[in-house]
Amino acid sequence: MEIQFVERDVNLASVTYHRVTKEQKLIFEEAYLETEYTWTLSGYLGKCDLYPMEFSQYRGVSHTIGELSAEYLLDLLNNDYCFDFDYEPKEGDILEFVYNYKLPDAKHMPKRINIECWTAFIFTKGKWILGRHYDVKLKSITQGFIKFL
Repeated sequence: MEIQFVERDVNLASVTYHRVTKEQKLIFEEAYLETEYTWTLSGYLGKCDLYPMEFSQYRGVSHTIGELSAEYLLDLLNNDYCFDFDYEPKEGDILEFVYNYKLPDAKHMPKRINIECWTAFIFTKGKWILGRHYDVKLKSITQGFIKFL
């Protein structure tokens, strides 16, 4: 299975359903159950000591995200160039992955079960490793989704 990390176009308009036809509602109901893998890339800005709570209270990183394993993603990140844009990792960069529903919850739709899976990788000493900083300042670089080829 080959995958690519595709940068999301932030200029795409989102669709809001106020008054819909029955046909549109059926299309929305089918799409309501679709899932996707998204990612967020952040850059390291430095240490931060402004967090009053202990970091052990934050959720840890998971070894699986949906059907993808952290080991598989690490192998891709460390051995292949899988981004669809120019990017050179820098020390302390963080790449977070989330597996969740594509569309947000809608008022007229039944409640979905929570399927959110989350994992993160940090670039350190020239390679990506499983983990995340909790006591640092980060700047958002870009975000996107995983495309299966």
